[in-house]
Amino acid sequence: MKLKKSRKERKCHACKTLISKGDSYGQKSITIGSKENGMTDSFDREKQAFVIHQMRVNVCLCSECAK
Repeated sequence: MKLKKSRKERKCHACKTLISKGDSYGQKSITIGSKENGMTDSFDREKQAFVIHQMRVNVCLCSECAK
């Protein structure tokens, strides 16, 4: 995983330690929810409201956890 230098304080997603400004960190995306054939349910067609079953989020990892 490629590491970057942090421009602000962050928190490691895996071990919950503080990543200080100037330290190296990595990023990866995690999936929240389960995928059901890529479905999205629309429950109000007039207001264009949708229910999404899966979402991907970027999280930060310290240099130790990124290895």
